[in-house]
Amino acid sequence: MNTFLTDLRFGVRMLLKSPTVTIVAIVALTLGIGANTAIFSVVHAVLLRTFPYSNPEQLVLVWEKRQGGRTDQNVINLANYADWKAQNTVFSDMAVFFDRSLNLSGNGEPEEVPVQYATPNLLSVLGTNPILGRGFVEDDGRDGLVKPNAVVISYGLWQRRFGGDRQIVGRQITLNNQPATVIGVMPADFGWHIQRGTDASKPADIWIPFQVTNDLLVRRGRFASCVARMKPGVTIDQARSDMQTISARLSQQYPDFLSTWSTNVVPLRTQFTGEIRRPLLIVLGAVGFVLLIACANVANLLLARASARRKEIALRAGLGASRWRIARQLLTESVLLSLIGGTLGVLVAYWGTKGLVALSPPALMDLKRISVNLPVLGFTLGLSVLTGIIFGLVPALEATRFDLQDALKEGGKNVGGSARTGYLRNAFVVTQVALALVLLVGAGLLVKSLERLQSVDPGFNADRVLTVPVSLPLGKYDTDQKRIEFFQQAMTQIKSLPAVQSVGEINVPPFTGLNIGTSVAIAGDPELPPAQELKTGVSVTDANYFQTMGIPLLRGRLYTQQETVEMRHVVVVNEAFVKKNLAGREPLGQRLIIWMKPQNDPCEIIGVVADNKQLALDQTVDPMVFWPHAELAFGGMTMVVRTTGDPSALAPPVRGVIRNLDPQQPVGEITTMESLLSVSVARQRFSASLLTVFSILALVMAAVGIYGVMSYTVLQRTHEIGVRMALGAQRGDVLKLVLRTGVVLGVVGVVVGLVASFALTRLIATLLFEVTATDKATFAIVAVVLFVVTLLACYVPARRATRVDPLKALRYE
Repeated sequence: MNTFLTDLRFGVRMLLKSPTVTIVAIVALTLGIGANTAIFSVVHAVLLRTFPYSNPEQLVLVWEKRQGGRTDQNVINLANYADWKAQNTVFSDMAVFFDRSLNLSGNGEPEEVPVQYATPNLLSVLGTNPILGRGFVEDDGRDGLVKPNAVVISYGLWQRRFGGDRQIVGRQITLNNQPATVIGVMPADFGWHIQRGTDASKPADIWIPFQVTNDLLVRRGRFASCVARMKPGVTIDQARSDMQTISARLSQQYPDFLSTWSTNVVPLRTQFTGEIRRPLLIVLGAVGFVLLIACANVANLLLARASARRKEIALRAGLGASRWRIARQLLTESVLLSLIGGTLGVLVAYWGTKGLVALSPPALMDLKRISVNLPVLGFTLGLSVLTGIIFGLVPALEATRFDLQDALKEGGKNVGGSARTGYLRNAFVVTQVALALVLLVGAGLLVKSLERLQSVDPGFNADRVLTVPVSLPLGKYDTDQKRIEFFQQAMTQIKSLPAVQSVGEINVPPFTGLNIGTSVAIAGDPELPPAQELKTGVSVTDANYFQTMGIPLLRGRLYTQQETVEMRHVVVVNEAFVKKNLAGREPLGQRLIIWMKPQNDPCEIIGVVADNKQLALDQTVDPMVFWPHAELAFGGMTMVVRTTGDPSALAPPVRGVIRNLDPQQPVGEITTMESLLSVSVARQRFSASLLTVFSILALVMAAVGIYGVMSYTVLQRTHEIGVRMALGAQRGDVLKLVLRTGVVLGVVGVVVGLVASFALTRLIATLLFEVTATDKATFAIVAVVLFVVTLLACYVPARRATRVDPLKALRYE
């Protein structure tokens, strides 16, 4: 211990003796370790977090998937679920749930809250319990979906709406104008919402029990999700195999409904990480490259300082210090440097996590979990020690390789160091350039992909459009006429507001969730086998929706006012529907049977509108039919309002219109269509932004590294330069001499980086849109930019070399 303290004290003195080297090294390490800590805090919270469930490794999500479908995580049919539960041999229990929004009134302003209907066994399947009251029991939910008799609420809602009142259990609340009794409050860390592809439900505030009754066990429609707990010892492969066997058996039993369908079993952690896992791991790898560049920078600095300390090290060796003793002293100094950088890096990470949260797309993560906590601090400590060893080991070993007699000679050169040291410094520079190029290429590809994605025409005009979601309680608005009349009155009054150009409505606006999909048949055509039946998405709108959104009418006409409020069996389709389902046929006048209702009367196609993106900008447009509201009178609709000015300014008066119509009716989250478009590319923007920031940081570090090596090279060759100039060499000759070294290093680094990029950019191929992982233009531009930066970093030391005074240089030692 005394020896260690002695090494530590001496190391502190040596660091203070060379303040410039120390400060530069600490800054590089602070940025490198801080960036890694910040990203690891996100990775830990998203990919490594513990779940508040019992034995979470046993939990899986069970989905349906259709052959040739867009997703392998399709919602399920309840009759299928009942058969799965009865026939499987791998699950100890299964539960189903689905998400809705309900109106919570009383005890303050009415508000729309996300709720989750779930079978009473959901909490027992998850292995969690309320912190107050109780969970559901078998008899809960027998009053049906419209009249909840018992509910469990989230910790957040309990605190926000009810002030954390510990007498909340047994209290009645009003949901959709129906009374319900609070029976429990969930823990603060409990959250149960599912990431499915690019779609994610909002975390539920209220859980309502429902029973899978016989009237729901029909082979028609899919709307629920299923969670299951595997029996102890069962593997995920066994669970998948068992469910595939059951699925194949059911397909033979119900070919009309299941011939093209199968199942998919997804582990809970995989489900929760969703599509963000790969981008996060790529960014983590990118900041690892930044840290390696920082290590190479500091290693170069320590190599230079070790050369300057050759006499000191030789003297210690001459007095009996072993090579290991000297190396240990130098490693102590490097680890001390790294620990200081790590300590400051924690501060950088603290601020960095706030920036990451600000950049992160919605539904990426539970933002409350992102913090620099004990596991993250442990990671930083380990990273700091490892970093200190990595960048200190080579300089320490190199410093102990010397000829003792030559090193102790009075007047011996102590600046140049060995040729081997020069090779090592050059190798570090090449490494920095190559790593920086890999990061720049990756960032360039993602930025180009993002630009291509943002330039995609969505098929509508999102400028100055406000979206106003309203969900009417079916108990209060219990007839189609009441629901239609409410929205008609609301749109009429909103249309009369200043700065409003037009108002329309749709059940699911673009980029807000998954489409409703179903089978469709052409009246008069032969019946198709189940595997070949036509498919379509279904939206419910009014005629003004297309005008408000700027979606052109290509053929025919739109609904009349009478067709909007009365069922007249008419429908409008998009271009994709005509191309896929009516190729070579006149669409107008065709009659469609859309399998969406208990009684499906044929509907006449009266118009064809242009395609518009519904799910995402990078997805193809699916066939779509648009029904007037009267045909399928949903209680949940979104009004779209085109304005002449800032649409956000219209939110308060729009809320006022709804409140005047029904004081107990809340409005959902009002937002602009431009905001929805922006959110739809948030994941791509997140990846591109982070990689761009880190690649620029890497570029700066590489440039500093090149500058440092070239400056040191000039210092090392001062005597040689003086001789050359004394013998008649011109300033231009000296400039070329110095630049040649930097250019060679830059060219080698660029070539190595290009080869590495061709191999590594394939890892981000799935994140790119209309850009290949080996895009030649991106590779060429990045290579040229990095080479120019290398030249600039070499030019300043080269210019300094041309100003060497030959008389002083000849006396330089």
